[in-house]
Amino acid sequence: MEIKKYYLILILISVLNAESQNYSITLYGIPMADVIIEERDTLYHNQDAVKIVYKTKTNKITSNLFKVDNIYETIIEKNTLKILSFQKSTFQPNVINHLYTTYENNVVQYNNSNIIIPENCFNIFSLLYYLSNNSFTSIKNSIILEREGLLYECKISKLKTNEKIEFQLNFNLINDTSNAVIEHTDIFTWALFKKGSNNKIVINNSRIESCHFKAGLTNLKASIK
Repeated sequence: MEIKKYYLILILISVLNAESQNYSITLYGIPMADVIIEERDTLYHNQDAVKIVYKTKTNKITSNLFKVDNIYETIIEKNTLKILSFQKSTFQPNVINHLYTTYENNVVQYNNSNIIIPENCFNIFSLLYYLSNNSFTSIKNSIILEREGLLYECKISKLKTNEKIEFQLNFNLINDTSNAVIEHTDIFTWALFKKGSNNKIVINNSRIESCHFKAGLTNLKASIK
């Protein structure tokens, strides 16, 4: 009975300490979708952890043309930022993904596959958490990033102006595309890692202020509301 009370208290604390941020995604300045980012402390397999949830939905106008409704959840170990769990549920025309990992003996593995997430790597969501929760000088110039079975070397260029920090992210695939857990991923994940893309993250007072994505003629921007 005491154990149940303990866990109920922990759950209540995590809910009260949850942070939520709202963003608007625009294409050439035209509103296309909304993003909600939620972060809160949690316990995962008796480890102190942080749960990071991204919810993306196209607005009413865009949904009439190309409806997107995506949820991404990453759980990371609080001190090391090691990925403990990842799952996503994404919907767009002709592509529906339901993906999750299992955790056993400290190994994080994708469902219905033998592909594991290596210990010393980020995904895009834990990377954004890392960039916004660490000092400018402590941010590494290069990290390994995992995306649904694919591994990338992510080069990080950084520039600080007053309270704002700008990060340029460049992704280079270092394993084979045959390692991908799913054949067709959602449009936002695909666009972010598209070859030749230019990705910029702006942090202001330890909060993501905006994300910029450019690839060819495509120019997307996510700005905090």
